[in-house]
Amino acid sequence: MKEFLMLIREDLAQYGNMTPEQMQEDIERHVKWVETLVQQGHFKGGNPLTPAGKYIKSSERIVTDGPYIEVKEGVSGFYFLLAASLEEATRIAEGCPSLDYGGMVEIREVILTE
Repeated sequence: MKEFLMLIREDLAQYGNMTPEQMQEDIERHVKWVETLVQQGHFKGGNPLTPAGKYIKSSERIVTDGPYIEVKEGVSGFYFLLAASLEEATRIAEGCPSLDYGGMVEIREVILTE
């Protein structure tokens, strides 16, 4: 099996508008999805990320608050998926609950150097 990084991109401001019940429902949907991935042998790990961060711009090394300066979208979490191919990893990622709320996922194969 190959390893893939799935980045979850969402409107980070959306979380400030969610009720505690909506947040709990979102968490539960992710937990159930991950449980399914574990049972199928497609899950290696993952975690949510805080909305705060820093953004370092290229050669100027200008550090600003991030993750993005002009947009409200950011990376809210990541999963490491196990799949035979990018196509299979893409099919697996299509089940991500964040997609139901307008989120976007990016899937990239990890180059293992071991």
